[in-house]
Amino acid sequence: MMNELQKAFDKEMLKLLFKTNIRQRYPEPEASWLCQQVDDAAILADLLEYIAKEMRKTKTENVEW
Repeated sequence: MMNELQKAFDKEMLKLLFKTNIRQRYPEPEASWLCQQVDDAAILADLLEYIAKEMRKTKTENVEW
């Protein structure tokens, strides 16, 4: 559980670092648009991670010994 919590914290910190860097380098409205892209990419990454975890769980549950 602590490993998953640390992983979630690390992902959130990385996302915030990306967004901070974008806001410092780009003017509006490009900065807002790029930050939204980072948020969308994070949501997609979370979804793909969840799907992969579910597929591994299903594959493990269907193994016949």
